Amino acid sequence: MATLWGTAAQFPLPLDLPLREARDHFDSLYFNYHMHKENGNMTRVAKNVGLERTHLYRKLKQLDVKFAKKSLDEN
Repeated sequence: MATLWGTAAQFPLPLDLPLREARDHFDSLYFNYHMHKENGNMTRVAKNVGLERTHLYRKLKQLDVKFAKKSLDEN
């Protein structure tokens, strides 16, 4: 079983930031992980993280997380 510090070392999360900045950094890592895991399928990402898609898009924009928008050709 990994220790808390061993697990924390796997993620580039600076712990010397103010709480809001650290939380935004974590949220960014969290959403990037789920988007990568679901190959950019925002419907599945929203379901996995427990947000409505509209709220997910707002959160990603707030965090300045880049995501690929589907083009009309991909439908």
